[in-house]
Amino acid sequence: MEVRDNYGLVLRLGPSSELEYVYHPQGGIIAQPAERPTLVFFGEIFKFRHYVRPLEVVACGKYRTSCWYCPANVYARNLDAHRDAFYALLGEVFIWEWDERGQSFDLVSIPEGYKAMLRHDPTQPMRNRYAVEDMMPISEKEWEYIASNYINPTRWISRPQEVVGAG
Repeated sequence: MEVRDNYGLVLRLGPSSELEYVYHPQGGIIAQPAERPTLVFFGEIFKFRHYVRPLEVVACGKYRTSCWYCPANVYARNLDAHRDAFYALLGEVFIWEWDERGQSFDLVSIPEGYKAMLRHDPTQPMRNRYAVEDMMPISEKEWEYIASNYINPTRWISRPQEVVGAG
């Protein structure tokens, strides 16, 4: 499924992936934390923007089991109950989280062409919850998989449909 917004954000969700639109206390914007609508996704996802307005930081959402990242073109997938992988496809991917006091803190900065595996333990306090388990170059096989299944626009062409929420 592909989801788009009016600001150029495109999310492509793989099989059995999930997407929620919820209010979050920090809203994902480090410079201006405030409760605002936020996308929370899980599973195999590819996120990119067609454009970002100059001098504007736009929150792009939260991966449900772990952290925030934006603005970046990224492919992410859940590896198991406690690990997620994030792939920096075009530019650096900066990943952060909020602690229990509402303060943001850095988790990892992934250079373009690399992937990072993050381990998370939801029983730990927020600042101890995450660990970068590994960081390595994206393999040629992984690039081919992502390009074929998520970047290739012909896989995602369909008739435009308007989705209307109930209630």
